Amino acid sequence: MALSKTVTLGNGTSATYWAIASMQYVPAVGTWNVYLGGYVSSDTYAAGKDPLSTRYFVVQKTALGVTPETSTVTQNEEAIYAAILTVVNGDTSDTLNGAVSA
Repeated sequence: MALSKTVTLGNGTSATYWAIASMQYVPAVGTWNVYLGGYVSSDTYAAGKDPLSTRYFVVQKTALGVTPETSTVTQNEEAIYAAILTVVNGDTSDTLNGAVSA
């Protein structure tokens, strides 16, 4: 799962495929630190290319609906994507507003 939304960056290039570049759970505070990478396409992501841009999100464990300590990585990722979609689609000024699941 990833997010899909074309965003034109400051240098004129466009990122259309947004995928988790890295994520780390911090149990002491109950948050996920997540970097979302913007790629030209799912193919460039699959080829292991570097993202054109990154976005940083802090996601509260309580916003996920899953328990990170007992959930699989896939379950955690799906919940994180859903939480990020809720945040960006709730803010009309966010460049990722209007993103959908890819």
